[in-house]
Amino acid sequence: MRFTERDGYILEAIHAFDGMLSDFQVMRLLFNPHTGLRQARHRLGLLWQHGYVARPSRRRRASLPCMVYWLDEKGAEYVASLSGQDLREFSWRKPGSRWSLIEHDLIVNDFRIAVMEACGANPELVLEEWIPSSEFWAYPDAVEYDDGSGKKLTRRVRPDAYFVIRGREYRMRLLLELDRGTEDNPRFVRDKVRPGLAYLRSKGYENRFGARSGRILVVTNGNRRMANMKRQAEVAAGDDAKVFYFTTLEAVKPETVLTAPIWYRGGDESPIPLFS
Repeated sequence: MRFTERDGYILEAIHAFDGMLSDFQVMRLLFNPHTGLRQARHRLGLLWQHGYVARPSRRRRASLPCMVYWLDEKGAEYVASLSGQDLREFSWRKPGSRWSLIEHDLIVNDFRIAVMEACGANPELVLEEWIPSSEFWAYPDAVEYDDGSGKKLTRRVRPDAYFVIRGREYRMRLLLELDRGTEDNPRFVRDKVRPGLAYLRSKGYENRFGARSGRILVVTNGNRRMANMKRQAEVAAGDDAKVFYFTTLEAVKPETVLTAPIWYRGGDESPIPLFS
């Protein structure tokens, strides 16, 4: 194969998106959205045949909603070389790692791409920074918080992403929490609401991000579950629930995610946009 400039961009994108992308996501990022899926699959197939990327076996592929790709050793060497690193000191997601989180991570990727496309279509909005979940797993911040009964607990905070969007008049710092309906509401309060509030107020958050403000976006499976989670956050956090914004996976699209009224803020009854 003749290694092209776009092949390099594909490898960089896989690494930047927490080490994994689907063929459809590669198409959205780097190819024509209407005719590029066949081209994307062709290039990914060549990169796979020549050892730049890896993909699951046919047996393991059957359990996934789409084909996914990771960097293989040759691809990791290429991305590492861009910053002058040796492969031995380069941190990258190995093929097949975090298998149980693949579907979760694909949805986080879809959300990120929707935000990127929304900013690309709006000259007043800029995505300044995106920190994926792997950074928080590698270097978590610990917070101490009250569990609601007066007992002090300590928890490591690992959001699904942290990102910053600059608007015309201000920056918005956002923590993403993706909920796929696998946890009951008491666990949501215990594991996300109370630690999340403590984190936004913590010295660790300020030291890490250079700010003391932020909002927590909760994206979940359906309207009923969203309403239950919002109500639980309001009961647990009172007025502080206003830092939580809730929506559904179905509502998140490039044309809605930032500027359409799809977000329900804690304490409010009507949906609002993140940016007016």
